[in-house]
Amino acid sequence: MKIDLSHILEIESLLTADLPGLEAHKLMAPYQRKSAKEVVDSEVEVRHAATMMLIYPRKDEWYFALMLRPDYDGVHGGQVSFPGGKREEGESPLDNALREMEEEIGLDRSDVKVLGKLSDVYIPPSNMLVNPYVGMIDYEPEFIPDEREVEKVLEVPLEDLFNEELIKNKKVQVSKYTDNPFFIEVPYFELCYETVWGATALMLSEFKMVFSNWKETP
Repeated sequence: MKIDLSHILEIESLLTADLPGLEAHKLMAPYQRKSAKEVVDSEVEVRHAATMMLIYPRKDEWYFALMLRPDYDGVHGGQVSFPGGKREEGESPLDNALREMEEEIGLDRSDVKVLGKLSDVYIPPSNMLVNPYVGMIDYEPEFIPDEREVEKVLEVPLEDLFNEELIKNKKVQVSKYTDNPFFIEVPYFELCYETVWGATALMLSEFKMVFSNWKETP
């Protein structure tokens, strides 16, 4: 099925309905993890962040943007993620997502039509509760990545997300900046020849499930 503009705009209504959340997350979870609701209900103090899944046209197809982060000394160094980061004081979750997108990949936030949001995701290594948003622009963007935050922008055809051959498993080193690094077996999406796992894979898994269920509806 070729994805056209009407399908993209349909996502707006899909994201206002009940979301699969944990059901979708489990498909790509590298280990058993607490749901965002469990974390919120426990009243544990967490850090807050937001991300933006930006969908846009390119060469008569629809794409979304990911970032490869530089291999810095931190828990998310060298990983692939959506544009996003920590919420600033007094900022709403949506403003957080739009600001980070603008700062990291250089797109004007006022051009983005926000389609909705996915289920929140809790990231244990950084104790971060993330609000993932989905938005679109209707033109081919020229990305201006922040050199400090972004090694490169990955432009992924949206159809690749529904290619089951691009879901794989491998051993990934975690806690590499501690005295006792170790490896775990993780499911991941192979997108633009990069390994997309962890929280970003959970978000993509939910988007894929929401959109796939709609595509399969008679």
